[in-house]
Amino acid sequence: MSEVTTSPIEPVVDGEAPLLVATDLVKDFPIRGGVLGRTIGVVSAVAGVSLAVKRRETLGLVGESGCGKSTTGRMLLDLISPTAGEVLFDGLSLTRTSGKDLSKVRRRFQIVFQDPYASLNPRMTVGATLAEPLKFHFGWKDAQIAARVRELLTIVGLSPEHANRFPHEFSGGQRQRVGIARALALEPELIVLDEPVSALDVSIQAGIVNLLERLQEDLGLAYVFIAHDLSVVRHISDRVAVMYLGKIVEEGTRDEIYGRPGHPYTQALLSAVPLPDPRREQARERIILRGDVPSPANPPSGCRFRTRCWKKLEVEAQGVDTSACSEREPLLDAATVGHPVACHFTATRDVL
Repeated sequence: MSEVTTSPIEPVVDGEAPLLVATDLVKDFPIRGGVLGRTIGVVSAVAGVSLAVKRRETLGLVGESGCGKSTTGRMLLDLISPTAGEVLFDGLSLTRTSGKDLSKVRRRFQIVFQDPYASLNPRMTVGATLAEPLKFHFGWKDAQIAARVRELLTIVGLSPEHANRFPHEFSGGQRQRVGIARALALEPELIVLDEPVSALDVSIQAGIVNLLERLQEDLGLAYVFIAHDLSVVRHISDRVAVMYLGKIVEEGTRDEIYGRPGHPYTQALLSAVPLPDPRREQARERIILRGDVPSPANPPSGCRFRTRCWKKLEVEAQGVDTSACSEREPLLDAATVGHPVACHFTATRDVL
């Protein structure tokens, strides 16, 4: 099992008890081999993630592909059982609850998947897709369900007549609106959005993001917005957590992350975001990460980012001993830059 490092999550965030609290989440997937399919190792997809989400706020979860964002999002909703750790939703432990009690609380959180076509049943009309959770959880009659389906389609910007169509008759953006309508069917308080716009054309993305913001304002929703597009995350998020190889390496408000990034990985990600000003874009220095992301089946000792860290090389060139990078795992610490950063040589850098 992966080594777990406790992250400093407070029970109260800005004077308000969080709606969702995850503590030391770990997810190991077995590697099987041989004729008998025995376990010969584990892939540490998530290795000790702690986070909290307040009511009506958006937490952006960002990082490269394969860093564990989607696995974390699924564990938050108990779609995947964690190897270790705990998730509390409004004070109720999802990891210790089962049966009818879990079924009742499931109404209060939902997920929107990355691929809107793959997440919809191609043999069911949109109306039938939206009606299914209403029948299962509420036991409503046909007239009530039909009225709610029309309302949901209108809320997400579709026509009520679209209820009789099948998923293949919609565009990608319309299918994602259907996915959002399905997530809203049971009037949840929290929605995990797993790369909700990455599969869409850039021209369609803005419409979906604006829809999500309007729904949050009108319905009082909380979001966990998982993405690798930092420009979209900056637009929609209140707070941002940056993941690398199964761990959160930096967390803070939107202004802190984008204005005063402290972790070398965060700084590298932000330096790759295009700037709208051609002069500034040409004048700034991009941070290039060398090498490939290490295998989560065999992560580096100490700091997981050290094998690609440009900051480590820069500090070594100044004659500073960097043995701590390979010997000790850095903890999330807010002492240096004012918000939690997991780095032995934390320093802010202007990258935008």
